[in-house]
Amino acid sequence: MTIYFKTPRGMGEIANRSGAIGQRARRLLILIDGQRSKGELHALAGDPDIESTLGQLIDAGFVTEASPQAEAPPPSEASRMNEAATQDLQKARNFMINTLRAYHGHYNKMNLIKRIEGSQQRAELEALFEEWRASIAENRTGLKRVDELASQLRAVM
Repeated sequence: MTIYFKTPRGMGEIANRSGAIGQRARRLLILIDGQRSKGELHALAGDPDIESTLGQLIDAGFVTEASPQAEAPPPSEASRMNEAATQDLQKARNFMINTLRAYHGHYNKMNLIKRIEGSQQRAELEALFEEWRASIAENRTGLKRVDELASQLRAVM
């Protein structure tokens, strides 16, 4: 199955009609989106001579064709581990923010919450751990649960 793509010249033709192609070819050019096969384009355009029209667009440099790529290789082990680490980091951020809001409300500790939200690496989040722990312990109920919450957070981190 061959897929067709607009070239930069083809995109320019759509944006600013130059008159270089006829109405039938322009209609087909508009339908080409880099995902549709020739059969799908034929069904949508209703062009009985789609081969000729596609040839005209290719020869004029408005369209290029590409055979489908081989199946993408499965993600590598390193890629899967990186994705899992990113998800764990997001879980840890969410846990820290949610517990701060639960014990201090939505508007207290905003500076700390913003720094937690902005942390992009585990080391940055680790650096905020003690401040988060101290903030939870400021609340009477939080003081009773701070050790439990800290161990739950460590399990995610």
